[in-house]
Amino acid sequence: MIPLLFFYLFLGFSFQFPSVAMRYWMMDTVQVSPAQMAAIFGVVSTPWCLKPLFGFISDSKPIFGYRRKPYMIIAAYISSLMWIILPFCPHDEFVITLVMTLSSAGMCFADVMADSLLVEAARKEGEENKGNIQSWSWMMRFAGGFLASIFGTFAYENLGYAQVFLLNSMVPVLIAILACFIQEPKTNEKKDWRKTGSTLYAAVKQPGIYKPALFIFMICVTPGYGSVMTFFYERELGFTPNEFGALDVMGYVVAILGTWIYKRWLTKVSFRKIFGWSLFISFVLENTLLFLIFHTNRQIGIPDFVFAFLERVVITLVGQFITMPMVVLGAQLCPPGVEGSLYALLMSITNIGGVVAEEWGSLLTNMFGVTGTNFINLWKLMLLCHAFDLVPLAGLNLLRSLENE
Repeated sequence: MIPLLFFYLFLGFSFQFPSVAMRYWMMDTVQVSPAQMAAIFGVVSTPWCLKPLFGFISDSKPIFGYRRKPYMIIAAYISSLMWIILPFCPHDEFVITLVMTLSSAGMCFADVMADSLLVEAARKEGEENKGNIQSWSWMMRFAGGFLASIFGTFAYENLGYAQVFLLNSMVPVLIAILACFIQEPKTNEKKDWRKTGSTLYAAVKQPGIYKPALFIFMICVTPGYGSVMTFFYERELGFTPNEFGALDVMGYVVAILGTWIYKRWLTKVSFRKIFGWSLFISFVLENTLLFLIFHTNRQIGIPDFVFAFLERVVITLVGQFITMPMVVLGAQLCPPGVEGSLYALLMSITNIGGVVAEEWGSLLTNMFGVTGTNFINLWKLMLLCHAFDLVPLAGLNLLRSLENE
């Protein structure tokens, strides 16, 4: 179990380590607009919508008697190769998006393999330890992101974006090596893909699965404006790479804290109550960003960075109380034999919603005329996106089936 948990540490590190370098590279070197950046990141996220396919392949076709480890190793090396290629790509949006998408696909496939092994272990937990394994895996992932936030900013300022990308190519190699030490029972059984598909379909038809999945999709599909805020922080408020790094570091610290709080006190609380309160509090808090847009915080003596820092803390904390319940639920609902496919399907719902939200947010950004230098209508974009965030509250009854069961 320890090597598997360290996989999540490396996974979190690989996601976050190049993030500051990636932001400045795309804004200053590739020179994309906020809408283009949102669109690119939306496309790069599409492999994470294919997680059920990756899980289906590994469930049906073992390699050398193993369903997970060989796929994890191959996928990790593909991701590593793409990071090596990225800094030498021509500054063409299509080429950059293709390379980043292939790298994302490699890490996604490896993540599905690890999740499948995690689900198998989670099913053996007693009621008193429900959610412990998922909580530890997420805390390790956030710990990796925390370390990467510190070292990634330092590396970018001292080495530049190209060296950061090349250094990040070594992390998937470490994952491939680590995979060799993960324990997995050997099997020579080749499952009929039709039987696997029918078992998966029978599971998905259960109201206790498809209704919560629909609800979580409603949460994730609401439009966002995260890419615009990157430009706003850098060009309107003058945030430095160190300040971006500090925001990321605190985000991961709070994410670890939120996961621990859920594990310690909230595992027995009903899903409807957690989601209802978390969504409402999140709506209230995200509207406080309007103070930053209108510079109201300056009038009451709060510096821009301090306000953004506090906002990141509370929004991230509340966000964990939305994420963790569905992670725990997904693992417990998976029947033996299709744990890779079903868990991947449940988790990919969030990724599909995220891709739609990115592309939808890109469209709205263009519609309101918000660019890398023009933020006049940003407050209108934010109000519209926040209004959509209230819609999932109307779907809380979709979780009633969980209480009935």
